[in-house]
Amino acid sequence: MTGGGLLELILLSMAWLFFLGGLAANYLAFASSLRGKAGPSGLGFIPGIAGSITVFFSIPAVASYGVDVPWPWLWILLPLLIDPYCVGGLVLLLLRK
Repeated sequence: MTGGGLLELILLSMAWLFFLGGLAANYLAFASSLRGKAGPSGLGFIPGIAGSITVFFSIPAVASYGVDVPWPWLWILLPLLIDPYCVGGLVLLLLRK
């Protein structure tokens, strides 16, 4: 593995961990706000954006190993849909009323 490949692996791993941790924090904040309790504020839309950027850079990295990812734009937009403070949260709020 070259130095560039190692750096790519480290950065992608850190981005995936930030996305998963931020998603968990956002769901905890969203759940506490639905119950009316004052809880953690969450990280806003940043984990969803970081997740989409991470998927965008992960697809070519996976393709270099010969794995074909079907529907790449679906996977790129999916973090924005599952984050409660991005598009997914707007859909949840509209369905709740």
